Amino acid sequence: MKTKRDFSDQVNSNSFINREEELTFLENLYERTKISAQFLILYGKRRVGKTELIKKYCQDKPFLYFLATRGSSYDLLKTLTEIITAYFKEEFLGKNAFGTFRKLFDYLGKKLKDKGERIVIVFDEFPYLTQSDKAMSSYFQYGWDEQIKNTNAFLVLLGSSISMMYKQTLSKKSPLYARRTAQWLLQQFTFKQSKKFYNVDDFEKIFSFYAITGGIPAYLKEFNAQKSFKQNIIDAILTKGSFLNIEPELLLNDEFNEPNIYMTILKAIGLGSTKYSDLLNNTGLPNNILPAYLSTLLYLRLIKKEVPVTEKIPQKSKKGIYSLADNFLRFYFSFVFPYSSLVESGQIKTLFDKNKEVLIKLVAKTYEETSIEFIKNIIKKGILPNFEQLGRWWDKTDEIDLVGLNSEQNSILFAEAKWNSSPLDVGVLNDLRNKAARVIWGKQNRKEYYALLAKGGFSKGLIDKAKKERVILIHEDQVI
Repeated sequence: MKTKRDFSDQVNSNSFINREEELTFLENLYERTKISAQFLILYGKRRVGKTELIKKYCQDKPFLYFLATRGSSYDLLKTLTEIITAYFKEEFLGKNAFGTFRKLFDYLGKKLKDKGERIVIVFDEFPYLTQSDKAMSSYFQYGWDEQIKNTNAFLVLLGSSISMMYKQTLSKKSPLYARRTAQWLLQQFTFKQSKKFYNVDDFEKIFSFYAITGGIPAYLKEFNAQKSFKQNIIDAILTKGSFLNIEPELLLNDEFNEPNIYMTILKAIGLGSTKYSDLLNNTGLPNNILPAYLSTLLYLRLIKKEVPVTEKIPQKSKKGIYSLADNFLRFYFSFVFPYSSLVESGQIKTLFDKNKEVLIKLVAKTYEETSIEFIKNIIKKGILPNFEQLGRWWDKTDEIDLVGLNSEQNSILFAEAKWNSSPLDVGVLNDLRNKAARVIWGKQNRKEYYALLAKGGFSKGLIDKAKKERVILIHEDQVI
């Protein structure tokens, strides 16, 4: 457990990027401790920045911090005892002062009441604590109900295993269910936020980084803007011993008891099996087993299932397709894992030559998906009206990257995103209008909006036509 002094020399305030919303949220919770204790469940995938966020937040506050590790409950209790007693300057009690977690919480509760300060108490990697003892959540239930709840403390439980955090803290079956006063799923950065990691004005390169890292802070920091896109992939991912070299295996081993089965499913999706029938054929999993694994991957947001945005009852639609929702896993299971023999044998040039188009398509796909972020940005500026639903649309012959629906105003948005090298011409807009005519939605005389997004810009003819017809044009990520 660490004090404010311990953390402050580890954090360079100038290097902390984004998270303004989260810090405001935490500050508001801390303000409430003037009236009553607060209990926050903070969770999110590996490397998303949970610990860094808490470090930043706690810099100017009294706090206790304990990072759980894999080990026995006896060892964890001993370490926790040592640090808590050191915080209260009662080291003379010794490492074995408390034989149980219940007694430790009794001591902690008494000290918090005696001290009367608004202290932040952080238990990082809480799932490791629960793995050490099946009754651990019950111990914490006692600690909160009988001790901490009656103080002005701010208790925070952190965890990277989303499935374990849900099971041990948020599920109705958990002893801690309904004890929390707040919860927060820490998300990865948007592209706009991710750009702040690099001091270069090179949209194509920085977006390509984002297409692989998915806005995970720890991943973004591994990519060097002074190097080429290819060299970054080699240095940060493909080189044996590099930080991201075995990251997918670590992530899956943290979440699952049967990581190999999940890797088989992720590989199949990464290689293009997007329909349920395709997954049945390409994974070898029985029809009565596959749905359970897919449900788990969907819950953990490692994959997603999409239906055309205009479907009236999405849950019952038979048009659903699966894709990898995590950018890094999509890259790994499309570009690396299926060709691991080339990587292991050092045939890196062959890997890139063989999969050049795969890499381009991965970046282009991410640009299409990120169009929703760019469109939301211009909605906030009032350039477009709000749309309660935004998503892809397709039928048997055509597909539109982004369609927005506003039922109240009977308005609809059609948008296409192109990862192009040459400027787009008017033909792209004409094609979009033709596809839009096939979209059955809304009442008669619906209001139609159009937007085109392009990495490589637009021809003068298209720019002139767009001005006359009030079509939104976005070059890279900026409206022109």
